[in-house]
Amino acid sequence: MPFSHYPAAQSNRDCAAAGECGISSLVEMLASVTDPRKPRGRQHGIGFVLAVTVVAVLAGARTYSEIARRAADISQETLRELGAAWDWHGNRYRRPSKTVIRNVLTGIDGDEMDRITGRWLYENSGKDGGSEWEIAVDGKVMRGAWTAENDKVTLFSAMRHRDGVTIAQVGVPDGTDETTQAAALLKSVGSLGIPAGDDVLVTFDAAHTSRETAREVKKRPRFDYLMNVKGNRPWLLESVFAKMAPETRKPPADIMRERSRGQVRQWSCWITDAGGIDFPGASQAALILREIFEVSGQRVSKEIALMVTSRPPEKMTAADMNRNTRNHWGIENKNHYIRDTVYREDHNQTWTGNGPHVLAITRNLAISLMRRKGVKAIKETTEWIAADRARALQYMTT
Repeated sequence: MPFSHYPAAQSNRDCAAAGECGISSLVEMLASVTDPRKPRGRQHGIGFVLAVTVVAVLAGARTYSEIARRAADISQETLRELGAAWDWHGNRYRRPSKTVIRNVLTGIDGDEMDRITGRWLYENSGKDGGSEWEIAVDGKVMRGAWTAENDKVTLFSAMRHRDGVTIAQVGVPDGTDETTQAAALLKSVGSLGIPAGDDVLVTFDAAHTSRETAREVKKRPRFDYLMNVKGNRPWLLESVFAKMAPETRKPPADIMRERSRGQVRQWSCWITDAGGIDFPGASQAALILREIFEVSGQRVSKEIALMVTSRPPEKMTAADMNRNTRNHWGIENKNHYIRDTVYREDHNQTWTGNGPHVLAITRNLAISLMRRKGVKAIKETTEWIAADRARALQYMTT
């Protein structure tokens, strides 16, 4: 039976023609990545090889070998949808071999692919709501991957709070750490084409709280920061604590509660102006008391977080402070944790060329594609796709 008569393939082609759910946009985006191979002898286009890789990663593949094995099971109609070349001698669509996949992934410019995939995800994921963008920034060390200079591969990424989509990422050069790459990452975020009238809030953990990073954020119109303050900046910690201590004698300005797993979690926030705090652009300071209670009311634990932000009171209330501080940790829970548990990234000892960086990009892309469709159970979804590669197509649509 001709492939055009298969219901699944016909359905995908019809919705692609309607511009609703085809995968052509994703494949075209992947095809725009510079091909590292010489033109002579190519049997597969770069867009097709990368699309097959994304399907395999959506199915849970973690290494070159696993990607190749997942690719070997992709049906003929799915290969056609991905743009495979026809083999006239074998009378079938060709699949890329492990060697082809490895050569492509190790040779690609990771920074270029980060820019291309980040922009595509940004353009296809919509706004946070109104004219507001809330972005969490954090770094991740790939503990099993090493560079030629014997440094661990480290990546610095930016993720949208609302949906867990990674819209920007940069590699950290050897001999430096992620704290030196704030300017590069903010430049990538700024180059996405965010409308000039939109506000952008960038949230940081304590490792990235510094004067230099605050200045980099404030260089950009309508960009603001929200930073956690800890003992690595003792002068700032002392200033914020001294400012907030008198405020705690008053009732908290906002209380947020959540019941989960038989416990009650509560976040109480006090907020005031940042007058007297010598920090670039600082407008407000806050103290958040995090408490966990048993259902009976007995307190299990408490923790204090001190925060500083450049957002003025009319744009950052205590409720906003509570919400954004909590949502920042989504980059750990929605991205880094998934990469370490589902894809076992820290155990992956890939090291050749740009392979570690590009594999991390494909994982980010796969996770973001699932997040865009509202998926929360990432591991279960990869297992479901692994049973039938054609199921991946619904997550690759726009």
